[in-house]
Amino acid sequence: MEQIYQMEYRGLNLFDEISTVELAIDEARRTIHIFDIGQVVTPIFNFDVSAYELSEGFYKMADILRHKRILTVQQPASELTLSEWLITNNAYFYSPKQRIKKYANGCIVEIVDREKEQFLFDVYVQRV
Repeated sequence: MEQIYQMEYRGLNLFDEISTVELAIDEARRTIHIFDIGQVVTPIFNFDVSAYELSEGFYKMADILRHKRILTVQQPASELTLSEWLITNNAYFYSPKQRIKKYANGCIVEIVDREKEQFLFDVYVQRV
């Protein structure tokens, strides 16, 4: 059975209020599952390029995880840049209105058919 670690992260949401994000980290699959009702780290839509992009809140959270050596394969955090850390890991964003987005290989896509996506975190799928 796979080992998934859960933790919380607190940051500012879109309304500059402190909000909590739940994280489930799957080290075997190098994946972070993010349950973000308060929209603290959720990707934002860039209308100029018609695509989602990572938010400033996500970059701050990811940098903290990198410095804590989470998903770094025991490398010192100083040896791995934030960009390298992001490219080597995946993230699923579970947000309101049953929306799930996946960040992998530098791209963000919205998951339309949950049945075809193998590695979703069922606990968060049921909650959205």
